[in-house]
Amino acid sequence: MPHVADVDTVVFDAYGTLFDIEDENWAPADVVRTMRRKQLEYTWLLSLMGHYQDFPTLTRRAIEYAKALYDEYNVDVENVMRRLVHLQAFPDVEIGLKRLGDGRRLAILSNGHPDDLEQLCIHAGLRARFEWLISAHEVRIYKPAPAVYRLALERTGTPRDRLLFVSANSWDVAGAGASGLRAAWVNRTGDPPQPVGGEPEVVVRDLEELAAELE
Repeated sequence: MPHVADVDTVVFDAYGTLFDIEDENWAPADVVRTMRRKQLEYTWLLSLMGHYQDFPTLTRRAIEYAKALYDEYNVDVENVMRRLVHLQAFPDVEIGLKRLGDGRRLAILSNGHPDDLEQLCIHAGLRARFEWLISAHEVRIYKPAPAVYRLALERTGTPRDRLLFVSANSWDVAGAGASGLRAAWVNRTGDPPQPVGGEPEVVVRDLEELAAELE
């Protein structure tokens, strides 16, 4: 197995890895958690059923579900949709990307819609860090389907053994590993490992620690 530092291209998940989608500043905590849970459930359900709807559509439906469940909060669906393309990056991201991008090419591979990924990166001042913004929308199926992870190899042209996929979502790491990608798990919350799927090559607390592993 290659040493973890033997990497030419680092490919990041977006939501929960670079951008804090569970920040409670944009909605009450109950709404945030429910929206995120349903958002992921809808991607998995559609993929298993062989159907596809774009990520903004699923996100809107997840917000509407949360609004119906917690009607006491009077959730403004349109406001939440706007806020979701202006999420804050985690505190370690800017410095971590700077270090990880020293001599390496960087990309994002996300379930998010291409337009939303562009807006997220521009808002956070990170767009120049990434050579590619790669979306599951291109193959009309969501992670952890293998077709999505193959996009990272196809779009970047990086040999499989020289590419590292990075996610804070353990299910995403499991999917990437099962698809044959080298993977790093940014375990921000100290969760136990997933018992199914591929295993991460390295587990870190944040991107700065990952950068240290690759130096």
